[in-house]
Amino acid sequence: MRRSALFFLFAAAPIAVTIDGGLLHQHMTRAWRRAAVNTGHLPLPRAEPSHLTAVLTPALRHHAASLAFNAPPPPPPAAAVSPRAAQSLAGTSHTARVPHDPLAQLARDDDGTLNLAQLDDDALNALLQRDGDEEIGADPTAGPAADADTKMVSVAKEAWVMAEPHWRSRKLGYLRAGAMVARAEEPVGQRGCKRGWYRVYPRGYMCHGRKASIDVDHPVAQLSAPRPNLDGLPYTYVTSRYPTPPLYARLPTLAQQQRAEPSRSYHLRKHARLAQRADYTAPPAAAPTPKWLSDGEVLPGLGGVDRGPRRVTLGRARVRSGFALLANYEHLGRRFGLTTELALIPLDRTRVVRPSALQGAVLSDEFDLPIAIVRSKHARRYRPHGQALALAGSFGWRSVLSLSGKRRSRGSDTFYELRDGSWVHADRVAYIGKFKQAPRWAKRGKKWIDVSLLRQTLVAYQGERAVYATIVSTGAGGIGDPKKTHATVQGTFLIHTKHLSVTMDGDEQGDQFDLRDVPYVQYFTAGYALHAAYWHDDFGTPRSHGCVNLAPLDAAWLFRWTDPQVPAGWHAALSLKHGTVVYVHP
Repeated sequence: MRRSALFFLFAAAPIAVTIDGGLLHQHMTRAWRRAAVNTGHLPLPRAEPSHLTAVLTPALRHHAASLAFNAPPPPPPAAAVSPRAAQSLAGTSHTARVPHDPLAQLARDDDGTLNLAQLDDDALNALLQRDGDEEIGADPTAGPAADADTKMVSVAKEAWVMAEPHWRSRKLGYLRAGAMVARAEEPVGQRGCKRGWYRVYPRGYMCHGRKASIDVDHPVAQLSAPRPNLDGLPYTYVTSRYPTPPLYARLPTLAQQQRAEPSRSYHLRKHARLAQRADYTAPPAAAPTPKWLSDGEVLPGLGGVDRGPRRVTLGRARVRSGFALLANYEHLGRRFGLTTELALIPLDRTRVVRPSALQGAVLSDEFDLPIAIVRSKHARRYRPHGQALALAGSFGWRSVLSLSGKRRSRGSDTFYELRDGSWVHADRVAYIGKFKQAPRWAKRGKKWIDVSLLRQTLVAYQGERAVYATIVSTGAGGIGDPKKTHATVQGTFLIHTKHLSVTMDGDEQGDQFDLRDVPYVQYFTAGYALHAAYWHDDFGTPRSHGCVNLAPLDAAWLFRWTDPQVPAGWHAALSLKHGTVVYVHP
């Protein structure tokens, strides 16, 4: 399968990389580098099957593919921090003198990536304890003051926040359509931006133009005003049924519906039958329809795209596609959902997603490891009866059990003891224990994440203290070779890019998918990420294309906790040096 992955770097010149099953290769010719510097674009090599390819350009579309603890910590492999990117982060602009970087002379792998496993204690400390000033850009308190009544609003899918008021400076993150941030009252310059660059808060600069506006009443801003929820799934999600539905540019008349959907009557009858089933999930209540939309006007395009006054459809949903909805409207006896890309989809041709109820455990001194999470619907509770164990009830599916640390065996069966003295069969739970030896980075009190491929578990740590634990779904390839299978890459990495949501798609024959607004995406190397999955509820079992899938509630907690932090109102933030450590092992 060809998988497109977003991997942002902060150097002045964009870099193109070929990602082979998740391993980053930076074999770029000098001509390619010159092309990147001179034009801001890079020649794209043809992607091979089961490979990832990414073009890192200023104007890019986000695509990525994805659909035990108790292990001794071996020396971790590589963390994907390129030397060129690390150098660029040290300065405040592409013209600034690069100061001495204590990491510049450190051991690197053959592909040029920084290898955390080979860092001595001083170098590792320098990497993990930087204060982040070189990431932030200019002092956010300098320059024109913010005014509570002056806002900058995004009117595009990505409206970038730059470290300095020009396009060749470092990208700090971006805003999604409808998001607003405080800005200075007056622009600070017009370099590459005719309407002017504005200081925005808490940091950075945005260009007033096609993608961001100082007009808070802009039509795109009004339609995209509903803000994502940060405590679970950020939006209402739907997945398409087959045959896939059309995407409308306006609320269609009956005649327009019939032309776009010749089998409309059949689908309405089918939906009426499905709505009677016990497992049917109804959409949320309809929102009031704007008058201009009721009058048949065309929805505005994101980023200033002119859809034209006669546009009726914008294409069709792909097979195995998913969409996030901002609202839904009642129209001519049907419900139409408004997607985050400002298209209307008939909801009777979709399934409304019922999010997973799975939620891991917040840990404390009173509720600490070891724990177990029930992953079988047939987990039984046992109590001692003489020398045997007698059945004494059952455990709820995915309940979290506090363990004493004791275990016993009866033949080939292993049981774990709970703190209340009862027992559970080991095969019915995911066991999460304490580490035998803390890794070096844990001793510095920093945040880090442990992912066990064999146990399908994730634990978040603050230093040596576990703060959160849950079950996950990693790559379907298990502990195989990520270059040959859908396995999750092993090693020690830093989270470098966080998106509140981003599109993931794939076009391998027989495995096509198009999942819009995959929530809480945190890239840690190449195309590999931690993220929520709204299209399945099979956590605890390997099944992804290589990413680490989490339940929405777990992914939301982790997204809020990890670094780099995403400022309020932003949709994404980037940092190559200050992200949370991710340790993936068998």
